[in-house]
Amino acid sequence: MGEQLRIAREARGLTVEQIAEETKLLLAQVKALETGDYSAFPAMVYARGSLKSYAEVVKIDPTPLLEQLKEELQGKTGDVSEPYSDGLGEDSLFWRLLMAVKTVMPLIVIVLILGGAVVGYTLWKNQQGKDPLMALGNGRYEGATQAEHVVETLSLPPLP
Repeated sequence: MGEQLRIAREARGLTVEQIAEETKLLLAQVKALETGDYSAFPAMVYARGSLKSYAEVVKIDPTPLLEQLKEELQGKTGDVSEPYSDGLGEDSLFWRLLMAVKTVMPLIVIVLILGGAVVGYTLWKNQQGKDPLMALGNGRYEGATQAEHVVETLSLPPLP
């Protein structure tokens, strides 16, 4: 499979550096695809994606190459599907919890916003029916100027 990529690249007159630039891969990863050394990729999903990109640049169909890669990996012993593992694969507890939080977090935010709106509305509605002067009780009214010597006691209207 790597040999097919190299032959197609040379037939197009492209260098390994040009392939790396065109596919946005590291030079070591392009060379690894041509030699069949997949340890340059953190996971085989990246190797498959890189293989597809490389094949598209050199104008060959990636489907048979991907099938060859799959067969080649099944023929090897050991866990070659993941060249190195940091214990944080897609099936790890960390990733499952992260995906659960990413799924639930928007729902929590929506519930908090709606709850805040309900509490705010309730407080506002409770304040609407109250007279702000009710807590003052009976008081004395004195004229606005010293010329007015009128003093009278005003009572509050009866409660409804």
